[in-house]
Amino acid sequence: MRKIILLLLAFITVSGSTFATTNTGHMSNPPALVPMKTVLTPHKSSGCNYLVLGDNLPWGSSSVTDILAANGETFSTATSATFPGLNFADYDVIIVLSDQVPGFHTVFAANFPKFVTFVTNGGSLEVHAATCGWNSPCGYSVLLPGGVHTVEQYDNYNDIADPLNPIAAGVTSPIYGTYASHGIFTGLLPGTDIISTATSNGLPTTIQYHFGSGIVTGTTVTYEAACGFGLGWQGCNMLHNNLNYSCSHAIAAIPTVSQWGLIILGCVLLGFGTFYILKMRG
Repeated sequence: MRKIILLLLAFITVSGSTFATTNTGHMSNPPALVPMKTVLTPHKSSGCNYLVLGDNLPWGSSSVTDILAANGETFSTATSATFPGLNFADYDVIIVLSDQVPGFHTVFAANFPKFVTFVTNGGSLEVHAATCGWNSPCGYSVLLPGGVHTVEQYDNYNDIADPLNPIAAGVTSPIYGTYASHGIFTGLLPGTDIISTATSNGLPTTIQYHFGSGIVTGTTVTYEAACGFGLGWQGCNMLHNNLNYSCSHAIAAIPTVSQWGLIILGCVLLGFGTFYILKMRG
């Protein structure tokens, strides 16, 4: 009888271990953290200048900088020890990487007004907001300009909600991953474009909205893991799309109210001028 009980306990232990390993997928048993370094490119060599922020490679993946380099883009990298001292006006696009250590999030929150000013003045802010990965804190809410923030939620599947947005170009829906996304966005501003949603409840996982003269893109899709694991996850295609057009999209931001006033005034003056010339000729 004792042997039977011992065998039963051993079976339960092995089964429990197997279930846990199966359930956690590629997010379990993380390798050692891979730190990032600050490498600044002070002068633009093209029409767009990117700043990539992170203390560590998300899920050990350098996919963001790899894609930028392959596209011939000018970019700098900076950690939480250095980005508070940088002049964000020197950059067109700022990318915040997913899966960052707790210390990075602390500094990001402390310097949040600086990011709001960057977007308000016409910059493009791209926040990869997937937390609770290999390195990042769980239960943490990432804040975006305008009061938009994340709520932690895991989904293996996401649906493309706006196939016309360039981020979704050529992306097969549903998006799969283990996990495809690590959260949803709440507190959305009017006019926000919802690009992808969690299949489980239809809540937004990738969004884009105008703020001031700039634009904010937020996603909880595991972009970097999707590319880094090399498993054909569609989140990798979304990352490529996002980086391919993020700078030009920022330049095409919706005009502010004052800018619209100048545009309308210009049209009115042009109309009067045209009418006057035609009348003089007539």
